Amino acid sequence: MLIGTPPIELPDPPLISGSLSLREWSENDVDSLVKACADPLTARYTSVPIPYTPEDARRFVAFGRSPNALPLAVVSNDDEASVLGAVGLHAVSLSRRRSEIGYWTAPWARRSGVASEALELMSAWALGPLGLERLDLYAEPENLLSQRVAERAGFRKGALVRAGIALRGRRYDVVRFTKLREP
Repeated sequence: MLIGTPPIELPDPPLISGSLSLREWSENDVDSLVKACADPLTARYTSVPIPYTPEDARRFVAFGRSPNALPLAVVSNDDEASVLGAVGLHAVSLSRRRSEIGYWTAPWARRSGVASEALELMSAWALGPLGLERLDLYAEPENLLSQRVAERAGFRKGALVRAGIALRGRRYDVVRFTKLREP
């Protein structure tokens, strides 16, 4: 990344599906972020600090978007203030036309299809208008719900990557899922 490189542009038009929208995080989301990231499952399967404080949330809102990352809030179309989860691109390489993608669902929105819908929406934009050709997604082997979300969103299960991620000083195996741009 070159110094002075602008952050990834926000989707234009905004990403909206039947029941949800993806939008940029705002200072108004701090309380929802703190509440969601305090959840044991969110903390276990993501890299959020433990404990997750309002200052962590403010830092994320202020500095999350960059030339190689685009985190977006998942919100209800009926109430844009109601954060249901997150979806985002990270390790983005526009020159190599690839990225990693990740997501989490707030505890109050789990098992409602939010994660699959948000992942499908973000993936379609990334592999379409953004111009990427490959998205990689990683899930821990025991996180079967996350793996099902990936498969429902059209990702293909691939290899087990030994010690594929590091979280809080420990390495974890992960299963790689991939989605390619359709010709």
